[in-house]
Amino acid sequence: MTTTYDPFDPAYFDEADLRGELTRVFDLCHGCRLCFKFCDAFPRLFELVDRHDDQDAARLTPAEQDEVVDLCFNCKLCYVNCPYTPDQHEWQIDFPRLMLRAEQVLHRTRRRPLRQKLADTALSRTDLVGRVNTRLAPVVNKAIGRPGSRPRRLLERTVGIAAQRVLPPYTRQRFSTWFRRRRPALGRERQGGAAVFPTCLVEYQDAGVGHDLV
Repeated sequence: MTTTYDPFDPAYFDEADLRGELTRVFDLCHGCRLCFKFCDAFPRLFELVDRHDDQDAARLTPAEQDEVVDLCFNCKLCYVNCPYTPDQHEWQIDFPRLMLRAEQVLHRTRRRPLRQKLADTALSRTDLVGRVNTRLAPVVNKAIGRPGSRPRRLLERTVGIAAQRVLPPYTRQRFSTWFRRRRPALGRERQGGAAVFPTCLVEYQDAGVGHDLV
């Protein structure tokens, strides 16, 4: 069992080592429970451990550990609130980075259904998907704009995006493109600089939010 968040560490991609580290951290998190109100990973973790009379996280199966890993979407709220992070406690818990390690190890070792591979590829490469879809915005928006339509049912079968879910349309001009081409306001002295970091939603779908900010 190695507490490492460095992908160049020889133990990083060792699945047996990872399982031991997951058990260690899950046991500590189960005893703390400070993060019960955050993402679904924690309530599910506590539920799985509580099923056992001795409440021992070591009793979780690899499949149950993977279930917790899959529920984490790396919002990092747990890290911000955790009193046991590497910079302040000897337990050196960095739950988000441990989940990333687990995802990488599982990506290398487990056989995934084709649908899962497609979903992981489509949903993890937001910049690639965004660049393509903004170039084809009129066509893409027509295809995905009606919940329950044939294209949406196909999307659900291939990558798992619910056909009835309302999806935001793609903009024809990305926020970053607009930002480069805009004309600076005249007649104003420059007071200083500011950095703007658009989210994926602002960059590819709701650029108007970024326009209003600028």
